[in-house]
Amino acid sequence: MNCHKSSADYFPELVDITSSPTTVYLRKNVREIEVTDEVTNEKRIAYEYDEAIITKDEYINMLRNQTEELESVVAEMLYGEE
Repeated sequence: MNCHKSSADYFPELVDITSSPTTVYLRKNVREIEVTDEVTNEKRIAYEYDEAIITKDEYINMLRNQTEELESVVAEMLYGEE
């Protein structure tokens, strides 16, 4: 999964599944930064972050894999190694 730098004027959702019908945006390393408006010279707060863009199908597969891993860990905790 490739990440790129992105920014926004608002704190971004870390997992955005609603902005697009086909795409999921995964964000991490969100940092608050101070930005100066080039026209008014006013300072404001913005946010920089790393963002990966994947399809909803890729996201579903990722969730499925994570769920399987968690189920395996829980089963091992409850029943021990077989």
